[in-house]
Amino acid sequence: MAHVNVSDYALWIKHIHGDDELRSYLDALAPDATVSLRIAGEAGVWRKMSAYKTTGRPTPGLSPLGPAQALWKELYKANKARGGIVVEIELVSERAGAVGSEDGGDGRNAGAPAVAATWERAPQAERAAAWEAFKALRTAGWRSDGPYGTRDEWYAEEGR
Repeated sequence: MAHVNVSDYALWIKHIHGDDELRSYLDALAPDATVSLRIAGEAGVWRKMSAYKTTGRPTPGLSPLGPAQALWKELYKANKARGGIVVEIELVSERAGAVGSEDGGDGRNAGAPAVAATWERAPQAERAAAWEAFKALRTAGWRSDGPYGTRDEWYAEEGR
């Protein structure tokens, strides 16, 4: 089992001990990708930090999102005076995605398939076919052909 030192508001990859494979995986994530981790027994979604603006190098850390943020903040504040605390960490889901993917970047749908990661790993032929299928939705009959009416007519219908 891997352990991580909670000594900051962010999870720094260099503070993970006991699982070099997990460290390598998290370090290799693309900036702004999300991943599900179980920290101190609680599963949550974490976002890989953006690249440094000046050098473009990836930042070796993760920021908690949603409920994971509250847990991490609580662990940090409660143990800050003692220099931090060491807790268990494990990978819950290897499906990483960009912020704004199906979980909205806030962890509400942790464990849901991440569209961005699937798209990036798909072969070029599959990506082209998916794009064509998406563009074909324009003619799928979802578009209104009639007049929309005025704003006043829309609000008048709301009260009915």
